[in-house]
Amino acid sequence: MTDLSGTSSLRVGERLIALSHDGLLAAEYALFDPSEIVLHASDPVTVREAGYMTTAREGLGRLARSGVTPELAHDAAKAVSAEVIASFARGATARSVAAELGAQELFDGAIYRASASVQCYEGAWLDLRALAPQLELPSAPLLLQVLHLAATLAEVSAQTTLHLSTTAAMRDRRPSERTYQRPALEAVRRTPAALRKLRPRTILVDVDMSREARLYPALLARVRERLSKDTVPRVRAHLGVLDRTLSALTETAGPMADAELRAIERQLDERDLGDAADRIQRLEQARGDIPAVRYLQARLALLQGEEPPRSVAQKLSAIADQDKGFHQAALGAARTWLAAGEDGHARYFAHQLLDDSSASDSERLVALEILGTVPATAASMAPPPGAADLGNETPSVQVRRAPRLLGLGDLPPPGKARAGTASPPPSPRAPPHRQGWSGGSSPPPAASSPRPPPRAAVHYVPELVESLPLPAGSSEAALGFNDRPVTPAQVRIAMTRLSRDLARDYRLWYGKTLRCDVIAIDGMQQHLAHRFAGADITDEAVAWELRRHGALVSEIIARKLSGTWVDVGPTEPGYWAMRVPPGTRTNPIGRVYRFVALGHRERDLVSYFIELEGRGRSGA
Repeated sequence: MTDLSGTSSLRVGERLIALSHDGLLAAEYALFDPSEIVLHASDPVTVREAGYMTTAREGLGRLARSGVTPELAHDAAKAVSAEVIASFARGATARSVAAELGAQELFDGAIYRASASVQCYEGAWLDLRALAPQLELPSAPLLLQVLHLAATLAEVSAQTTLHLSTTAAMRDRRPSERTYQRPALEAVRRTPAALRKLRPRTILVDVDMSREARLYPALLARVRERLSKDTVPRVRAHLGVLDRTLSALTETAGPMADAELRAIERQLDERDLGDAADRIQRLEQARGDIPAVRYLQARLALLQGEEPPRSVAQKLSAIADQDKGFHQAALGAARTWLAAGEDGHARYFAHQLLDDSSASDSERLVALEILGTVPATAASMAPPPGAADLGNETPSVQVRRAPRLLGLGDLPPPGKARAGTASPPPSPRAPPHRQGWSGGSSPPPAASSPRPPPRAAVHYVPELVESLPLPAGSSEAALGFNDRPVTPAQVRIAMTRLSRDLARDYRLWYGKTLRCDVIAIDGMQQHLAHRFAGADITDEAVAWELRRHGALVSEIIARKLSGTWVDVGPTEPGYWAMRVPPGTRTNPIGRVYRFVALGHRERDLVSYFIELEGRGRSGA
């Protein structure tokens, strides 16, 4: 997949599974529902499809309803004879492990050729472009790929995110156009029988040594990316055999080639921080202050919330500049500069990574998305200062990356607040006894106040924020992207849009997929505490970022606690009020302002949410 100018791609978690250079993927749409669309604003007046997002549980369920299961994929793999596998294997690398290949490898399509004259998956381990036409099945390339998808999703946790990106494909299409098209999979149950009839190909394939040299690291990376804490023992043993066999072909190079280093990195990828610090410390004592150890230390500091993104970005930049082949550090630097608001530095490292064909496809695709998300400016691709100058820089928290659309960008920032006071204050419409209450949410209203109906005792499954649907009964047409919301229904639309936009940033900044739950609030407050420590909330750009974070807090309250907007009259969104059943009045955006303005003198956002949730339970 060395050419990443593709127009659509599928990622499972952070792993790139399939890519199309010349159009849209095909079989991958079977994992999604049209309602799971991701919409992003491409300019001040236009919103376009950017892809679809769901979870492994939902994707597997949809495949099963179409007759595609991991068991069927396993049966299909067993139906392929060893001679057929060896004859269709892509070179010596794949042939060396031919006897160990299972459904996940055999049917791995990797690259889809979408042009009308081809419409076939190339294949990562086998030459599926040559194999598929030999099957007596309609849509054979798609059927093989959905078997691969079923086998892939069976290996990951149910909550793993699936992301089908169509951003590049939609650039020249009408804003209202949608790409979703469910593939026809009716013949999938006949796949094992069709594969059983296959005969080895007799045409000799010329050995291309340069292609073989590129294929080896790609296949090894595809094996290693699949290991996680959720990997069951059977799959872990299978991957171990593939890894050892492939590694024996030639010595693996790279700063993170060591198995122990990779294991700690996987632990950090999964945000399992339990003994990570101890493992890194033991590694440093044994091997010294090597770049790989400093890389792991920087990542751990960011995940623990111990250092602001800018400080971590500086450390990762120094590592990446010291070793140009340290692709993980370069990607970390690009992401963390983005989280720190330094777009030029982020573009510098993203370009560096994208131009390096030896980097993995997953890393380069994230770099490409960063470049596509951050607008090019006169400061684009600016390298960070040298290591000697890093300590002399004055941090800048005023940089704003998100486009100020959605009807809230032209509102004035909150007024300046004196130290020790809340900003903004509670809504002026609230009774006087509420205005002095410091908790950020008001006590239950008087008995004469109307109360919303009690919440239904239904378990809420946290939704993926980046693909949040609008509230029931709402439509995108109900609020223009530059129109100011003036009703509670329109505010929900604006908050949903802002939340989607913010979730995309967090995925690019930290590789973190946000859901509508308290874990997202915890992640946001860590970012806010370090990115905006000491920031002036009356600064226009800072206020905009805080509104975006407050928007997601409000959506979590609305979706998880059945909160409703009841007062959106004042101009400043920090004054806008929600009511959380049975009768708590609160200002979620204003609460985010307070968190940043007052710092340690104010309760954190997680405590704030848990208190609201507790009141709802006691009231119910």
